[in-house]
Amino acid sequence: MAWNPSFLRAFQLLLVIRLFSSLFSNISDCDETFNYWEPTHYLLYGSGLQTWEYSPAYAIRSYAYLLLHAFPVAAIATKQKYIAFYLIRILLAVISALSETYFYKSVLVKFGSDVACWTLLLLVGSCGMYIAAAAYLPSTFAMYCTMIALGAWFQRRRKIAVTAVIASALVGWPFSIAIGFPVFLEYLYKRPRSVIIWSATCFIFVAVPLIIIDSYFYGKLVFAPLNIVLYNIFSGRGPEIYGTEPWSFYFKNMLLNMNVVFLLALVSVVVITIRVMYRVIQNLDPFHMRSDRWFPAVVSLLIWILIFFTQAHKEERFLFPVYPLFCLAGAVSFQLFKDVLVELSLTVKVIFIIKTFIRPLYKWLPYMICLIHSGISISRGCALYSGFHASLDIYYTLRYPHMTSAIKGLTEVNVCVGKEWYRFPSSFYLPGQQWHLRFIQSEFRGQLPKPYLESTSIIPSDMNDRNTEEPSRYVSNSTTL
Repeated sequence: MAWNPSFLRAFQLLLVIRLFSSLFSNISDCDETFNYWEPTHYLLYGSGLQTWEYSPAYAIRSYAYLLLHAFPVAAIATKQKYIAFYLIRILLAVISALSETYFYKSVLVKFGSDVACWTLLLLVGSCGMYIAAAAYLPSTFAMYCTMIALGAWFQRRRKIAVTAVIASALVGWPFSIAIGFPVFLEYLYKRPRSVIIWSATCFIFVAVPLIIIDSYFYGKLVFAPLNIVLYNIFSGRGPEIYGTEPWSFYFKNMLLNMNVVFLLALVSVVVITIRVMYRVIQNLDPFHMRSDRWFPAVVSLLIWILIFFTQAHKEERFLFPVYPLFCLAGAVSFQLFKDVLVELSLTVKVIFIIKTFIRPLYKWLPYMICLIHSGISISRGCALYSGFHASLDIYYTLRYPHMTSAIKGLTEVNVCVGKEWYRFPSSFYLPGQQWHLRFIQSEFRGQLPKPYLESTSIIPSDMNDRNTEEPSRYVSNSTTL
């Protein structure tokens, strides 16, 4: 009998792990710091660093997304700014736990108790989910929406599924709409008119407030999701100027963050896809794939792999939206393996001793793999903390009494960084408004952010969308702490 806790029990279990993540996980991407924490700090405290993406000349980031996180803590944002930092992270942890619990219960409805149990255990024990759950990134928001959208799809809740896909694409990350392709295709096949009407309604209700908020902050008419698509696909520059990686990048990354689950998920994706394609070819009916019980569990993951694994520019955060789907696909692989063993145990040619061995194998092997997966993930999480948490610890010491007393009476304190500027955890870690981050010239030759002006609608000078170095960012004579 599989272990299937109630919604509340599953939520409590996931919440403990996600709260731990919000308090102890690193900031693994400098984009999180400078494109989300810094502008949020500006919204809350009136100062922060601005990247070229937030210049009104380009406007490819949305202030509406920032307000969703800043508004809940605005009323209790205190002079202890790092408290606001962790309150936002805790908010993200709670949302993640709720989304994961909904996803788990939906898997229970669609695929049964065994797959649901294994999916929950893999979510709990995944280092990838631990990293992504409390990250302040649109791809994390897209991950929440993915779990809600596919969970609603599994439960045949059409309106919730469509709404979550549209919210993911407009509020979070436009490219996450690829995950929702199967949802839209099935609903368009079954109920085209109602789906089109509901999709258009949701689009308007989400897009209009988005346009109003961003146009207010940028001082002109702006639709940020469209701008980011135009820049990345049609501008001729795109993300490749920030670096490219070989085909093996995501495989190495997934082996680190998802370990054995990644391999199991790939097996289930390949096996199920081949089986479905064989049936489609035999029946000459492209919609025959809907008859395969397991295809809905892997189809969105398959689409994501085909799109993003083939891109030259690769980043770990691009995989965040499908981390839960890797857990589900891994759980499905257990079921496929179990089905094979059951068939084998029923074969007359199999001797009694082998049958006796097979039955406990398919009963306990999935739980053993879940345990191994969790053990490797814990090891990975501890290694990340011990090896990369120092930057948060060091900046936290700036608020120690002996540091604050040493600069007492100064109207301005400059904290200068060189080539390790990307380790700066955000202005939330600077003790007061007189503290400022400054850059000194180093081996880095890309574009760095600059302090916000008095208004977000003012176009800052010396900014470009080509990642070209701007010498005006550097200071030469500053007090270094």
